[in-house]
Amino acid sequence: MSEQGAHLSVVATADGWTVEGEIDAHSADSLAKALSQLPNVPKIVADFAGVTFMDSSGLRVLVDAAMQATDAGKTFAIANPQVAIRRVVEISGLSGLLHFID
Repeated sequence: MSEQGAHLSVVATADGWTVEGEIDAHSADSLAKALSQLPNVPKIVADFAGVTFMDSSGLRVLVDAAMQATDAGKTFAIANPQVAIRRVVEISGLSGLLHFID
């Protein structure tokens, strides 16, 4: 688990967000707040190239964002995930809901 106060950066882009740092119980609320404001595009992308750690708190946020996007008639994808992030999603059984693009 990451240390309390670990750095997380979420920067809005034209089609979603660029996320960097660690996503855990201490930083998931910040991510949730940022992702709750969906951009007005049909395909929403969260670039996770800079995410080095994610626990189940991050999965919850991503599932919520994907479901919100689906409810709005949009798609949601995670771009450039590191192997560890991809593995967390696969192990959780959420690959059918959380889609990756490279």
